[in-house]
Amino acid sequence: GHPMTIPQAYTRLFRHPEGSEVLKHLKKITFERTLSPLASDAELRFLEGQRALVALILSFIKQGQQQGENI
Repeated sequence: GHPMTIPQAYTRLFRHPEGSEVLKHLKKITFERTLSPLASDAELRFLEGQRALVALILSFIKQGQQQGENI
């Protein structure tokens, strides 16, 4: 068969119960986290970077699902 793409690898990794739990945790500590109005610019930028990384993971999972699971 064809080699697995990166998005397919993400899909495969996170479709298992353990991967699903890790993804749930990553969402909780990034998307569901709020900072105080007194948070510094650096703290806000750091959290946004974390959120961007989790969003990228979710995007890869979606792409992998659309590509089909030749895995």
